[in-house]
Amino acid sequence: MKNRLYLFLSLLVPYFAFSQETSQIDSLKRLLNDEKDVAKTVSISKALFESYLYTSLDSADRYRKKIGQISKQYSYTKGNYFYNSQSGRYYFAKGNLDSALLHIETAANIAETLGNKAFMADNYKKISIIYDIWRKDSLSLKFINKALANAKDTDDWRLLSSIYVALGNRSFQFTQYPEALSYYLKTDSIYTTHNSLDKSLAAAYSNIGFIYTELKDSLAIRYLKKSINIYHKLGHREGVHFGKMALGVHYAIQGNCKTAIQYLIKAKDFYEAYKDASMLAEIYMRLGNCYLKENIEEAEKYLLKSNSFAQSSKKITLLASNNTALGNLYNAKEEYTKAIAHYKKTIQITSGLENDKAEGLNALAAHKGLIKAYTALNDFESAVKTYEKKVVIEDSIKRYQNRLVVEELEKKYQTEKKEQEIQLLTSQAELKKQKSENEKTLFIVGILILGIALIALYILFRNKQKTNGKLRQLESAKSRFFANISHEFRTPLTLISGPVAHQLSKKGLTPEDKTDLNLIDRNANRLLNLVNQLLDLSKIEAGRRKLKISKGNLNLFLEHLVEPFSYQSTRKGLTFNSAINVAEEAWFDRDLIEKIVSNLLSNALKYSEQNGHIDFRAEMVNAKVCISVTNENSSLTEKELPTLFDRFYQNNSVNEGFGIGLSLVKELSLLSHGKVKADKPSSGTVRFRVTLPISKDVFAKEDFILTTNLLEKTETELNTELILEPEDIAHTTGESLPLLLIVDDNEEIRLFIKSLLKNDYRILQAKNGKEGIDKALETIPDLIISDIMMPVKDGIYLSNTLKADERTSHIPIVLLTAKSAEEDELLGLKTGADAYMIKPFKEEKLRVIIEKLIASRATIQDKFSQQVFLKPQDMELTPIDSKLLNRIQSLLDDQLTDPNFGAQVFSDQIGLSRMHLHRKLKALTGFSTTEFIRIQRLKLAAKLLKDGGVNISEIAYTVGFNQPAYFSTCFKQYFGCSPSDYAF
Repeated sequence: MKNRLYLFLSLLVPYFAFSQETSQIDSLKRLLNDEKDVAKTVSISKALFESYLYTSLDSADRYRKKIGQISKQYSYTKGNYFYNSQSGRYYFAKGNLDSALLHIETAANIAETLGNKAFMADNYKKISIIYDIWRKDSLSLKFINKALANAKDTDDWRLLSSIYVALGNRSFQFTQYPEALSYYLKTDSIYTTHNSLDKSLAAAYSNIGFIYTELKDSLAIRYLKKSINIYHKLGHREGVHFGKMALGVHYAIQGNCKTAIQYLIKAKDFYEAYKDASMLAEIYMRLGNCYLKENIEEAEKYLLKSNSFAQSSKKITLLASNNTALGNLYNAKEEYTKAIAHYKKTIQITSGLENDKAEGLNALAAHKGLIKAYTALNDFESAVKTYEKKVVIEDSIKRYQNRLVVEELEKKYQTEKKEQEIQLLTSQAELKKQKSENEKTLFIVGILILGIALIALYILFRNKQKTNGKLRQLESAKSRFFANISHEFRTPLTLISGPVAHQLSKKGLTPEDKTDLNLIDRNANRLLNLVNQLLDLSKIEAGRRKLKISKGNLNLFLEHLVEPFSYQSTRKGLTFNSAINVAEEAWFDRDLIEKIVSNLLSNALKYSEQNGHIDFRAEMVNAKVCISVTNENSSLTEKELPTLFDRFYQNNSVNEGFGIGLSLVKELSLLSHGKVKADKPSSGTVRFRVTLPISKDVFAKEDFILTTNLLEKTETELNTELILEPEDIAHTTGESLPLLLIVDDNEEIRLFIKSLLKNDYRILQAKNGKEGIDKALETIPDLIISDIMMPVKDGIYLSNTLKADERTSHIPIVLLTAKSAEEDELLGLKTGADAYMIKPFKEEKLRVIIEKLIASRATIQDKFSQQVFLKPQDMELTPIDSKLLNRIQSLLDDQLTDPNFGAQVFSDQIGLSRMHLHRKLKALTGFSTTEFIRIQRLKLAAKLLKDGGVNISEIAYTVGFNQPAYFSTCFKQYFGCSPSDYAF
């Protein structure tokens, strides 16, 4: 009920007109009697109408009709507009909204014919307010937006401010208080800028007071009194008493009925003399509620009066509130039948409107009163039914209130932008006037300046040509110097890093020594990186750095590059955020993208302030990828940003310089037909943005590293992927390819590695260490690539577990991590991992490491095939595998010659399942269990044949073959000759 009351009151405020002194009114009347011109007569009548509108409706009506008569008589279109516009205001003041809307719509149509945007905006605003009273929200929103759009095209800032008040009222209606306050404060800013007072400013202060009243905040009194003060200065008696009534409402809601009654009585006396039925209905209702606690007879008198006025004006909310209040009154007087009648009237009025906050609260209060009345009359059945309905209404109100809370939380108020909008609107008139005065002067001065400029430009052009020639020679000499000296630096830097690394690997180093050696190693690596950057720059400047464009998944590639920097940021106490949303299929130079991203992120890590934020963004903009890196840095100014791309730029003598990383980023971006820019989104941050084309059409034919045939392949052919799931491995046509298991909690990184290796290997995936261990034990892959930092179980746990298990100890493991410290690498290698790579890694390096590790398995298998007996000490095996092979050899020594010794007995005796024994032997020797037993028997037979003294059949039975003929066949297949030929 409170929301609807405040909305109704605030809607009236924009229509309050200026009051005029009696002498001014008399002057206008004398002018009107003497005036013969139609336009001036209409103008004076309009001023008199506004003077009387809120003091004497009958007098105002007389001048309204005069405008209509003279405009019709002389076919004066503008006068006809004023007649309909003022008629709308007149009927609105009388509470006849249907007639008011009819005249305002007619005025709006005439304004459209005249093409007057100010007239259109004013009438659209009035139409919106009437629809708002009728609760036709969609129509109200439509017309207020039309009003705002037209008002912004005018110089009428008073009109614009009144529309902001109306917009604030709409937001207030839906309890969107922050948004409502923003509109009211816009009005305040406009009037402050123009150093003016007006009814719209007073309305804004009143409505701010209503908001604080709703929030039960005493600040409401301050704003309501400011509103009253403005109305008093304007000589606006209606506004002053309206403010007093609002103060009465505030005190009533605060529970201070004594003070509330004082203000409400003053307002009542004024509005009774003015005969404003709408306002009297509100005031009587408030007085009735206040007197309920003090004088029940007075309360009944005022509530019945309010009810009568509310019925005549068809105000649903007010009528519902009155009937609820009357019901409470009669319950207090124990006249329960009357109470029930009034409560039922409230329920009838609010039927179907329970989701509206005001009507929902009225309906809820009526049901509570009914329960009390029925209970007092011992009508318990009706009381129970009413209680059930009350529960439903309470649930509905609660859902509605929750929705309002959610909607309010979703609103964001951006004060700075809105203040800029106000400043822009208020300065438009001054700009237009200044522009008109300066145009003539600028034209004359412009011609003179143009002539002088052309002469100066010609001279500058000639001088610049000479200067550029000398600069090119100097740059060429500098590039050659840097290239030559960079090559000279590489050898001594390598000789420094090598011994330092050797010393660091020794045990027993003191902490001081270790700290010093690490410092040397870091700076040696930093110098080496700087040398490499200088070489890259010299190649670009000499034209030797060519693009190497290929097609790839840019989204996955960027995810791969960014991931290590997230870890490094965490170690430095920084917050790292990334958002990558680019085309998966793109044409780009991988090395170039990697150097650009790495340099930008390294720069952000280096210069971010303590506990700062780093944001990495990559998105598509018109077939280009836009990469941006933002970090906190308050030492740089806007003026310094363009110089950041100069080599070794230093902004002052205290801070260290920016090296050549950003200069390299700029040169690489230009090489790839892109551009780079630095800016400051806010005073405490700096952002670098690189925009690069990723369309094939942008690059020349020689920029591609693919062959012509590959470039001409269709998109379908290029996108074809080999996707293998565990259950599909045994059925694929590429079954002979090595099987790789990729373990990483980052899906994009898994997909990136898979995209690199899918054509040469079968791929399995796992998202954490535990799942990786389970899949490794299930499938026994040929190699495992695992991240270290993962949830559930990490990569160190996976490596320790698999290397300690006989079933999987032979599997090569490559660990990937963002941890770049040497002690982290040693920890990874101590788990038995075969290789340790730091992210982001070079694709070719990963591919070579995988090939070498898988090739080492083949080398072990070749050594086995050349041995008669298993000799683990002669092979590069893990301790677990060596022990297993020793157990296998011991078992063979005991049972190999037994004809019943087969795969099942072998697996039972050795303690592995048939599947795991099969896969273990296959990995170590290249043979299945059955083949392994047969070949061991054949090798033993070959030794016996060389020793001599036993015939072939006896040897066959001795080594475990049941049939000499089958023995001879197998022997010839393995050794390439028959047993008899082998013996001789």
